[in-house]
Amino acid sequence: DAANGGALLWQHLFWFFGHPEVYIIALPFFGIVTEIIPVFSRKPIFGYIGLVGATTAIAGLSITVWAHHMYVTGGVLLPFFSFMTFLIAVPTGVKFFNWIGTMWRG
Repeated sequence: DAANGGALLWQHLFWFFGHPEVYIIALPFFGIVTEIIPVFSRKPIFGYIGLVGATTAIAGLSITVWAHHMYVTGGVLLPFFSFMTFLIAVPTGVKFFNWIGTMWRG
């Protein structure tokens, strides 16, 4: 129904308001894992500053990450939407790299 904005508008609004919570809810679990891994590895966290930066980036990108859901709708083919799909994976990958680096020979 074009008079009410159409389906794509409602998808944008749903993901814009509903999706940041997914990442904000995940941050405490990332923190718990970051506290547990060094204890059982008996080593300090590998790349602590990078890990903090990745956590901050995830918190900041959670506001704009709704765009990666618009990429899969097929309705919008702008490079911005595919770039946002890639962008949220980078800080998450940094966190996993730091965790693996901490456990390496631990």
